[in-house]
Amino acid sequence: MLINDLFSYQKEIEVEGEVHNGVLVVQNFFDCDYPTGVAIIDDLMKGRMRQFLHVKEHELPLLYEDLEVDEAGRAALESYVRELEDWMVAILNWHRKIRRYGAQDVHRGSGTPLVRSLAQGLPYGPTGMGTSAARVPALLAP
Repeated sequence: MLINDLFSYQKEIEVEGEVHNGVLVVQNFFDCDYPTGVAIIDDLMKGRMRQFLHVKEHELPLLYEDLEVDEAGRAALESYVRELEDWMVAILNWHRKIRRYGAQDVHRGSGTPLVRSLAQGLPYGPTGMGTSAARVPALLAP
């Protein structure tokens, strides 16, 4: 889901140290800067949207004819296409509105539990009854 990679870049790369982000992958593969990586991902997303619209508008009607899809089958496929369209709008709106990717929130209490605990100098790992053996390597470290 490339839209997430656009919105989450700062949080994932700068704060969490994530390496599985489409923008970063493009930057490394093409040896380009961040704005160029974003432009490439944006172009790829726009291309996928154009392909989706082409399939919806041109290929599905041909499929209906070629396979002699009845009205119930057509209605089912068109319902699914509408669900995909609704999902695309919803996921964009979610990314725009969620606080987790806002510049002011990225560095405040963000990151995985591991990242937060390491940043605070706290030990990380399982806790509770029967988990003390998991902390032995940290106790033996110089």
